[in-house]
Amino acid sequence: MEIIPTIEKYLNGITTDEFHRYKSWDNCHQSFSVSNQKDSHILELAFYLASWGMYRGSSGLLQKNHLIHKGAVDILFSNKGQKLKCNSIKEVNKSNIKDILILKDILSNHYKNIKFTKGADKPKPISPTDTLLSKILLGTLSCVPAYDKYFINGLKEKKIKNTAFNYNSLNELFDFINNHTTEIDNAQKLILKKTEQHYPVMKILDMYFWQIGYDKEVKNKQKI
Repeated sequence: MEIIPTIEKYLNGITTDEFHRYKSWDNCHQSFSVSNQKDSHILELAFYLASWGMYRGSSGLLQKNHLIHKGAVDILFSNKGQKLKCNSIKEVNKSNIKDILILKDILSNHYKNIKFTKGADKPKPISPTDTLLSKILLGTLSCVPAYDKYFINGLKEKKIKNTAFNYNSLNELFDFINNHTTEIDNAQKLILKKTEQHYPVMKILDMYFWQIGYDKEVKNKQKI
């Protein structure tokens, strides 16, 4: 497997630019690593999501201020959220899949019950896409990777069958983790050495498959 070289390529942006947007994940994850909830967590989550592409012009989030995320932060600091928090001494596993999907549904209900307007359009609910929900969970608890375009394309490139944020996909990702324990552990050690930070396993998967998907798109554009 080329996990280490792929991770090193991703890390290059972080280690060569102290203000790189990738570091928005580090800032958000570190903020949510504490036990006590603060108002600053709402801002951390909002900026991380903006930096990671969730505040584009078509997004309902763009029509709201950062306080739209207060309910989500409450959920993340609830018992259901905190039991899924990943760090250097605790990681999620297959037994947590049901709880992850329950938390996903709770977050989904929070956002879709908030309506926004854009111009003269009629009010409509925020769309709790898999991309949005998984990016929130990655940035705060690191219990899942972010199911965005590049990550999904990376899964497809590596012949991972399930590419939606659901039970089957998480189950397959945990199989991947179990089959590549040594490589993932070495990637964590490499990151710790270069950044002095622990990256949970799901963050490693996010970086790995995202970089593969990104590289594939760049290569395809060069052929045009």
